[in-house]
Amino acid sequence: MTRYDAYLAESATRHRDELFAYLRIPSVSTLPEHADDIQRCAEWVSGQVEAIGLRDVRLMETGGNPIVYGEWLEAGDAAPTLLLYGHYDVQPAEPFELWDTPPFEPAVRDGRIYARGSTDNKGPLFTYLKALETILAVDGRLPCNVKLIVEGEEELRADHLDTFLHEHRELLACDACIISDSALYGEDVPSIALSLRGMAALELRLETAATDLHSGMYGGVAPNALHALVRLLATLRDEEGRVAVEGFYDAVRPLPAEETAEWSRLPFSEDALQREIGASKLIGGNEHTVLERMWARPTLDLHGVWGGFQGDGLKTVIPREAHAKLSCRLVADQEPEPILELVKAHLERHCPPEATLTFESELAGASPMTMPRDSPFLAAAREALTVGYGKEALLFRSGWSVPVAALVKDRLGTDSLLLGFGLPTDGAHAPNEHFDLANLERGTRTMVAFLTSVNGRH
Repeated sequence: MTRYDAYLAESATRHRDELFAYLRIPSVSTLPEHADDIQRCAEWVSGQVEAIGLRDVRLMETGGNPIVYGEWLEAGDAAPTLLLYGHYDVQPAEPFELWDTPPFEPAVRDGRIYARGSTDNKGPLFTYLKALETILAVDGRLPCNVKLIVEGEEELRADHLDTFLHEHRELLACDACIISDSALYGEDVPSIALSLRGMAALELRLETAATDLHSGMYGGVAPNALHALVRLLATLRDEEGRVAVEGFYDAVRPLPAEETAEWSRLPFSEDALQREIGASKLIGGNEHTVLERMWARPTLDLHGVWGGFQGDGLKTVIPREAHAKLSCRLVADQEPEPILELVKAHLERHCPPEATLTFESELAGASPMTMPRDSPFLAAAREALTVGYGKEALLFRSGWSVPVAALVKDRLGTDSLLLGFGLPTDGAHAPNEHFDLANLERGTRTMVAFLTSVNGRH
């Protein structure tokens, strides 16, 4: 047993009590009535950061909720500087009746901590804090330079964080950003998501008449906005589910063969995935594997389609307007703005002649992100995961988006490492969200190993 392991064993009860205190704070950023809880949670994190021994700890104001900042910069100019990131805000817990135990009263069942925010992102962030505490308590210093930011609007918006990174880019300058808001591939599979997909979205409206019309009086001659919308949306994908927007795939970067070869070592079953989804068939064609389609190919999905009468009973009117919302998940080297222009051009080109098309809103949400495979920080993280989990760490890709990674790249010019310890099955954003006690322990040991070895790999 190392001195770090001994310290963690001696502190285990206190650490769990501290995590439970953190989870009891209902720091819901999307509901204004929790503004006081948000402030209380930021102060709690700030107190923790100061207690573990970081310097210059402060609550930094943004246009919204405060960001906790702390640093330890005494490792010298030759040592790497890491920017550690997490967030203290959580999703709403409603409907409360779907929880087996109260969402803000942590409960341990079957080796898991059940509480809102346990896996997204308080538990994984806690492993970072306790790893820093452990090294500073045992060694009295860190072998690398560390800057820490913990924000309170990850579940709400990204513009305040974007402004913060831009305004404080000199303060936050670093060699790599290490993001706790991530997950392992699966249970007992030490792994790192090498990339994130980007995101772009829009909302559109079609209009076909000046008013809703009686289908008996005008049916057969009056254009129907819903019919027009169905025809338009049907042009976006082919029968196999591939995106049919002209030029949509042109910028997509081919996958390196070594990466797809490594995926074959991941525990994966196409039949199990189909059962998990509850689908009779997986879409996307056969040109690319299922994992490629989920992780390394772009998508276009509808999220809402509406128009006409939607109440109980029947109202026989021909609707004058119809609406739709859609989004695209993007991969390297696609960027949100050009993709939005391609999709809009496609919709304009295929809009039925009897309809007028209006784009109600657009969102260039995030650029895709890929950590270079030859990064010394990635190599150090893989070795640390092997220490923490006792088996070789694997790489995979992620289909989701984490806006901070793209913002850090844009504002600080720095790549991000997705080093998180949650599981896809932890129920983030859902009732009965949980975090495995095994991943709390292993994650903390991994972070100790990473922070104490990264200087040698830099």
